[in-house]
Amino acid sequence: MAFKLKNIHDVIGIDEQLSEYGRPVFVKDLGGEVKAEANRDGTTFIDPKVKGKERIEAKVHEDVHHDQMMQGRLGYDDNAVYWKESTRSPMKTFSREVMEEGARSEPWEAEAYKESDKLS
Repeated sequence: MAFKLKNIHDVIGIDEQLSEYGRPVFVKDLGGEVKAEANRDGTTFIDPKVKGKERIEAKVHEDVHHDQMMQGRLGYDDNAVYWKESTRSPMKTFSREVMEEGARSEPWEAEAYKESDKLS
């Protein structure tokens, strides 16, 4: 009886086309309306319901957040998001209890949407 081995990318749940060295993209059910998220370890999670061009836009959007984190301008924990407009500006704290996650009005999101909207 013969069997077929799965591709390693399928086994670990990685999106082979969107992943790049140092920034792997994993397919993960994120629930709700969340399409993707950038993690502090450099990984990106994209919900399996996100397909086609929208998937590429989500990757570009999350890459901006990765860049912001690498520059020391964006950080987060379970309670807050920490944001610096520039590397010379003071850090501001935004409580997660009162903010709408992913809202275009948040300054770190505005930068990310500016890039991902170029693909629309």
